[in-house]
Amino acid sequence: MNFSPLFKVIIFSLSLMLVLDGCTSVSQLIGGRYRHDYAQNFERMNKYNFSPVSAELEANADYRFIRDSGAVLTIENAMAAKKLKKETYAAPDFWLNYYYTGQQRISVGELNKFFNYNLGLAWNDKYGTGRGHASISHHFSKNTLIIDFVGNDNKQLIWRGSAPIGISRNDSDDEKRSDLKKAVAVIMSPFPPENNFKSLKNAVPD
Repeated sequence: MNFSPLFKVIIFSLSLMLVLDGCTSVSQLIGGRYRHDYAQNFERMNKYNFSPVSAELEANADYRFIRDSGAVLTIENAMAAKKLKKETYAAPDFWLNYYYTGQQRISVGELNKFFNYNLGLAWNDKYGTGRGHASISHHFSKNTLIIDFVGNDNKQLIWRGSAPIGISRNDSDDEKRSDLKKAVAVIMSPFPPENNFKSLKNAVPD
């Protein structure tokens, strides 16, 4: 069957619109981001625990909402799927924190100060020069779930992942757990990052 050039253009345009619409939906679903300290050997980290909760964090309504919605169990399940074990009797390899922005944007600086974080010298430094840096003026959008890994000194941020989460206080408990599961899966999907020293070694011929 022969079609006119105009008809072919129309069909192509409609097909392209469907593809782009599908891509947009996927982008919204997997719109996670992460940053990490390239000086860390994440492959050797297999034990974690949640950081002690400060009085300031306990008083934060958005933190309490995401915690009471099932954040701890959801994160624990995701960590177990990554073969990471929760350590409650000894010092862990790293500590874990989480936060939900709710209806307010929050800057990186505000969040770091909220948890009393320091940044590792090699943060975002792929070549190990010690000159890594992170912008503290960047803002996390509202309705964003954030998961942080902190060095075992409980002060140095070594990995941070975030993703939008479609959760609401009006949702049922099942809906909240489902939303959390999707967002945590997105955040944890790139962990552990490739070991920087291993990749550099592989780039050098024997």
